Amino acid sequence: MASRLNLLFQTAPRQFLEKTVLFTDELTSPEATALMRNRLVHHLDLQPLDTRATARVLPSLHLYSDQPLTSYFVPPSGSTLFPKYDPPYRFVFFPEFTGCRLLLRSEGDWLRVDCEERLAGSLPPAEAEPNSPFMDSFAYWDYTRGELVGRIRATAIIVKEEGEPWTVMMQQIVGTEGFEVVRSLFTRPLNYF
Repeated sequence: MASRLNLLFQTAPRQFLEKTVLFTDELTSPEATALMRNRLVHHLDLQPLDTRATARVLPSLHLYSDQPLTSYFVPPSGSTLFPKYDPPYRFVFFPEFTGCRLLLRSEGDWLRVDCEERLAGSLPPAEAEPNSPFMDSFAYWDYTRGELVGRIRATAIIVKEEGEPWTVMMQQIVGTEGFEVVRSLFTRPLNYF
């Protein structure tokens, strides 16, 4: 089961993401999609893969051996809502973030985040366009360029720490399949004020 990874992640998400590769591609499997359909909040489970981890959804709470990681999830090319302030849950997960961009907009006391996929390169910030509905954006390609070679993967999560704004964290993952490591962790508070 989870080997206490859920608890470790919830206790110190930044430190976890700095050291442990976390894959979120299982969250978009047909089985996971069926379990998460028509729900705003999901119970995730972090499963060990040697020195790495993968996020998944289990069909019933009794199957978790660790404290479930209750979170919001943005489906591929989709969106989700979560409270701006005092949220009941602290995490927003995304599908694998390689080639993606998150777009943030305000809807009263809620934030809506969209996930654009399959972007082939850097784009101007969506919030800078005239009459844009977006307050902020964060893109894979803004942090992935230059001297990097090979397949560069990414995992992105939005985290809410007590007394702090919602903050996006993107883990840049490098290495051959089965031997991936965290190259860098990019973090930035989201602008929604």
